[in-house]
Amino acid sequence: MPLYRHPKSPYWWVRFSVGGIKVRRSTQTTDRQAAEEFETALRSTCWRQIKLGERPRYTWDEAVSQWHQQARGRDRQRDLERLSWFKPYLEGFPLDAIDAELIEKARAVRAAESSESTANRYMALLRMILRRAVEWGWLDKAPKVPMYRIGRSEPRFITRVQFARLRSHLPEHLKILAEFSVETGLRMRNVTGLQWSQIDLRRRLAVIPASRAKGGDTITVPLSDRATALIRGQRGIHDTHVFPFRHRPMDDANGAAFKEAAKLAGVPWLRWHDLRHTWASWHIQAGTPQHILQELGGWKSPQMVTRYAYLSTSHLRAFVEHKKGTPRRR
Repeated sequence: MPLYRHPKSPYWWVRFSVGGIKVRRSTQTTDRQAAEEFETALRSTCWRQIKLGERPRYTWDEAVSQWHQQARGRDRQRDLERLSWFKPYLEGFPLDAIDAELIEKARAVRAAESSESTANRYMALLRMILRRAVEWGWLDKAPKVPMYRIGRSEPRFITRVQFARLRSHLPEHLKILAEFSVETGLRMRNVTGLQWSQIDLRRRLAVIPASRAKGGDTITVPLSDRATALIRGQRGIHDTHVFPFRHRPMDDANGAAFKEAAKLAGVPWLRWHDLRHTWASWHIQAGTPQHILQELGGWKSPQMVTRYAYLSTSHLRAFVEHKKGTPRRR
């Protein structure tokens, strides 16, 4: 019997064979008539694929599942959350039916809900999966996924006075995180996910493994006196993580408590990542050479560091009076 009930599923399932190949799949429906229609269509599709050599027609859901099995790295869970946003637009859609009109509709809605830069991040993920589908042989050609042109903005940072004001409004666990962030310049999840196995107090180093580093390379971070003291103060609180919250590892520090503190401190625009910009800005203002800052921050490209160059003119001071000639006095 091609239709049957699975003991662990509420849906009808189909079971048949074509050309010696066994097919077993959920119909994703509890309606018998709809299940019979699904079985007829699936049997026809399988026959054409096996007997005539037609390529299977894969869906968006299958592509997401395939990507999910292959995805690695620290951003995997975040990307899965982003992919869930696409469900109302792409769920059940054949990959070869995803066209420019559908992509533009999704892009416009995402931009209206948040911002164009956020929409770009979602679209980049969509584009990546469609291109992977080409690599898997599921598509002949990936449709074009356009991006919004975003004007380059200067990195935002706060002064030491503003940071002191911010710190005074933060709950205790975020005070420590924020202070450690401006001492080391580490990205948020490198701090919230910092483990004791990554700390060498004897040599006063924190090591961010390549799997958790944005640039894909291991980062070794020298710890200042204050950063070292903050870490020492955390000993004995948690077995594996340096900065837990309520005895559990923390993930996102850029939540309601931080935003409320930023508002009370008079910097409502501040995001947690701006603490990294703050760290870099303070370094430049203190005279740290750009090539040293690049290494400390784990940036691969010097272009990332030159964004902060306007904060310091000390390297130009020696050349201000360096002229070819001095005009005569009349």
